[in-house]
Amino acid sequence: MRRRFGRGRRSRGSGESRNAPIDAARWLARIAELGVVPARELEPVQVEDIPASFAALGAGESEAGVPLVVAFAPRSGGDAALAAVAYARRRASEQGFDGEVVAVAPQWSIASRRRLGLLMAEPFRFRALAASALAEGENTVELGESLEAGVLPVQQAAAYVVSSTDREIFLRALAALEGLAAKHGGAVRGAADGVELVLLARRAAALRASESGVVLDAYLADRFTVTLEADTLATSMDRLEGQLRKRLADRRTRSGEEGLRAALLPALVSAGGVRTWAPWPLGGSDPEVLDLAGLREDGRSVVAAAREQVTLPALASILDALLALRPALPALFARADTPVRLGVPRLVLAGSRFDDSALHALSALSLERALYDVRQRRGRDPVLESRGEPETPRVQAEPQRAAAGAAESEAPSAPQRAPQAAEPAQRKQPRFEEISLFDLDDERQPARASAGEESTRRRSRRGGRRRGRRTRGAPEGARGAPEGARGAPEERGEAPAVESRHGNSHRRMPRGRPRAQTEAEPVRAAPTDADELDDLSETLAPLATDAPEPEAQPEPAYDDEEEFAGEAESERDRLHRERERRRRARIAKAAPEPQPEAAPRPPRRRAAIVAHADRASLVAAILLARDVRLLAGFWIYPQAELMTFFRSVATDRAEEAPIHLVGFTATPARDTIQAAALYRERLDWYDHHEWPPEDLEGLREAIGSENVHVCPGTESSLPAVLGVRTRRSRFSDKLVELVTGRFSQHDYERWGRLWWQRLQEIAGRSGDRRADVEPLLVGRPSDLALEAAAVPSPPVPPEVEYVSKLDFRLVHFGGYVLVVVPVSAELDLHLAARVARGRYAAELSLAFYEGGELFVLGADDVRGRRELDLGAMVDHLGAKHDWADALSDEDHVARVRIQRFAEHPERLEELIGDIAMGRSILEG
Repeated sequence: MRRRFGRGRRSRGSGESRNAPIDAARWLARIAELGVVPARELEPVQVEDIPASFAALGAGESEAGVPLVVAFAPRSGGDAALAAVAYARRRASEQGFDGEVVAVAPQWSIASRRRLGLLMAEPFRFRALAASALAEGENTVELGESLEAGVLPVQQAAAYVVSSTDREIFLRALAALEGLAAKHGGAVRGAADGVELVLLARRAAALRASESGVVLDAYLADRFTVTLEADTLATSMDRLEGQLRKRLADRRTRSGEEGLRAALLPALVSAGGVRTWAPWPLGGSDPEVLDLAGLREDGRSVVAAAREQVTLPALASILDALLALRPALPALFARADTPVRLGVPRLVLAGSRFDDSALHALSALSLERALYDVRQRRGRDPVLESRGEPETPRVQAEPQRAAAGAAESEAPSAPQRAPQAAEPAQRKQPRFEEISLFDLDDERQPARASAGEESTRRRSRRGGRRRGRRTRGAPEGARGAPEGARGAPEERGEAPAVESRHGNSHRRMPRGRPRAQTEAEPVRAAPTDADELDDLSETLAPLATDAPEPEAQPEPAYDDEEEFAGEAESERDRLHRERERRRRARIAKAAPEPQPEAAPRPPRRRAAIVAHADRASLVAAILLARDVRLLAGFWIYPQAELMTFFRSVATDRAEEAPIHLVGFTATPARDTIQAAALYRERLDWYDHHEWPPEDLEGLREAIGSENVHVCPGTESSLPAVLGVRTRRSRFSDKLVELVTGRFSQHDYERWGRLWWQRLQEIAGRSGDRRADVEPLLVGRPSDLALEAAAVPSPPVPPEVEYVSKLDFRLVHFGGYVLVVVPVSAELDLHLAARVARGRYAAELSLAFYEGGELFVLGADDVRGRRELDLGAMVDHLGAKHDWADALSDEDHVARVRIQRFAEHPERLEELIGDIAMGRSILEG
């Protein structure tokens, strides 16, 4: 039986966890101290794409004066060897390194020694050293790999079943697994423990024989183990298929690496020239390392793998899996048509990105290989494009080495030499689609251009970009001149260009390093026919000088902020803008009368912001502070201590200094309103509670109606703040998404989970808390992520346990799933709804507090190019029913209030029915 070890037992011998960084300085010092590698000096080296947890690298000189590269890995000598050779080849390409390469490890397992057989260390002298003195803790010998076969014929798995009754159940279950694999694009394979079902590069289920009978193990999100019986087999398989459907419907899985690997299987088969193949062939592996094994037309074996990013650790695992699969190839292709020639398989490797260290390590392998770049295409399957790899470093003869050292240090690297060598061949055969971006750039004009020429260029830009090469306002002899006649880009004061191809297009892009133009460069003819067609200046009437410029429709834009400088707009940003545009359109349609002109704002002064002691009010106050920018302080108080602020802190503020209160009611009403009246015209009040009409009117009279912003019934002051403060920024949007349950998984894992817990802790402490919230006021996600990575992970939110323990109602309509989520008052409504949508893979949720009247319609996923228009649905519900009120959605949360819901619970059924019947409203 195969022994399985937990992470703690496997890492006990090394004293470190598997992903813990290796202290290079400490280990290199011990290697030199023990004399494992005699060296004069050995300094740690950090390489960006070689993780510190993979291997520790050092460089220096041996006692004989020979340059040294040393790599150490406490858990795998194979990792040390791969890192050492990759770094040595990288240095050879960039700096001309030709010394000695040493890989050191306390032990060399069988897998590590197998990997050594694939490495070609030439032209370096390579040594692999085992130093048991470097082992920490117990000097235990690692267990060898299991001798059980990783691949078995599926039919042979039934031979393990002793009872004829169990064998019949096993064969029925096997047929069901094969049907599920064919139905959902998976694969069934034999393994040492039985039969396994693989879906989207993950082991989904296993069928095995045990003493108690035939057992089905499910390994997806809702894990279960069940002993199959004749009358429960269909139910168990239906339960398993439900999990498979949930996995296939998960957008993050489909768009992630696992979905990419499944989509690339046909492309890998074509790239490898495979005639017979098996997907995810290595039994017992999870997650899958290899994507397919097959035979070419000549009978030679092929192994293929795909990754989003091919890193050095990923390459190491692929090589180990390839070597483990090689002995099983005869069993895997026992029934394949001849010829069958099983040797070292050919490796086909595809990736969206290749790390430099992985490419250098690949160039040192003795096995045959082919590398491909993955190109994603919108709405279509990805394709593979063949790519090269770094050249093998060449070492010069010993007498010439000293003289060539300086020249090699300035020579371009191998990846740079390849494009330079390809440029002359590409220039010799220019294509008719070839254009120069310099001819289209209106800004790159000589500084001595006259005023008439500048005016002409402005008119040309106003009328649209012309397709021809002629430059208006240029001398007659220069019109239509080809690029060669006008001189090289260097002669015109412009950057040279390097040609880039994509599909059938061919254009020239600016290049950072100058390149001298050769006399053999061809001169292209000017497209005079296009010039005649494009030059309409004599035909069209001249544009009047006083004609107004066409006005474009203004679109909400983000402020320029340091934390997102230089980043492209993401899909979530685009969806946020679309959501805001639709909301404004609904508001304008409902109230088309012109808005009154805003009163002039007073001069800006440092403001005091006071937040109620709850998470939602705290986030609303932070967004307000990010808009105000000039802060005198940031205070947090519970409702009972509001008068404490008025009697102490507020009296110390400078005259005319603004004060903003977020999330408070007037309790006690008389004293609070009298205290607020002392700060009339400079106190703004934001709240979401239900106010007695007389108290709300009294507050408006005390501080001015334009300073009172109350959105009753919304359970949050965010709509009140966002309805008045209009400054936009990406990070402010992320804060809103965090507190309203629309956060992305990426942001939540990087910093959101920590700050979700931290905001609750900060809200529980009274007083000035500006220092606590300063990271959010600055708004640099990179800094927040670094801080979150350095502290222990916070506990799982209680909303997760609440949702996992209960079963919720599911409503299916028009291809959508809506989950109805009643939530306890002590939990967060939005987070509970988000977790419930994830648990049931539901596109929609309808959440409400038990005993309350507020209902929130939420959604995660996007269908097509537009997301679901929840605001339009809430407006429809409010217009249709007198008892339904559509509430403020300034924070893009679709809220509806059911009046007297406790007395009329049947109104919930009407609400759900209207949502189900309004699919066209949801889809816009």
